[in-house]
Amino acid sequence: MKKNYRVLLAATLGCALALPVLAADPTPAATEKASAELKAVLRQHHDALNKQDLKALMALYADNPNVALMGTGPGEFWKGKAAIEETYKHFFETFKAGSLTHDCSEATGGEEGNDAWLMASCVMKDKDPSGEAREFELNVSAVLKKEKAGWRVQALHTSNLAEDAGPPSEEDAAPAATPAPAATPAPASAAPPKKTP
Repeated sequence: MKKNYRVLLAATLGCALALPVLAADPTPAATEKASAELKAVLRQHHDALNKQDLKALMALYADNPNVALMGTGPGEFWKGKAAIEETYKHFFETFKAGSLTHDCSEATGGEEGNDAWLMASCVMKDKDPSGEAREFELNVSAVLKKEKAGWRVQALHTSNLAEDAGPPSEEDAAPAATPAPAATPAPASAAPPKKTP
């Protein structure tokens, strides 16, 4: 089965740079520090991906055998750093280094202790290897955990529609309505209803 690497080439956490990250300690100083640390890692991920810097990219993944990367379709699931690294090598073949940008108008996330999560809906732009510009929509969700070295990606999931067909129309989505049976005419011999005074 051919993997849809184009979907995951934009597996960028940087799209969530504007998300409101919530610290477990609600004081402004703690929130700003925690958010700054998390946002720095998200920015590093995007920069490493855009530069196609595999070593820097993999350094941002958690040191855990269960780290995972997932795409949209069946078979787009990679578990463990070795599998994720091999997948990123294929991503790099699908776009021109330095051409990846994003605009994530919808984003949310949270942070509590050593755990953080985010979700974003983005418009991605890049150039294919021949230099042709492309644009597509992408949803991103991630779970990060704080290790000694700082925030690291534990799980990353990206998805987009495989076609530009959009969601099914109401006519396509709903089963065809069964016409109601025609009213049965009253038999001619039936007595007319009685009128009440």
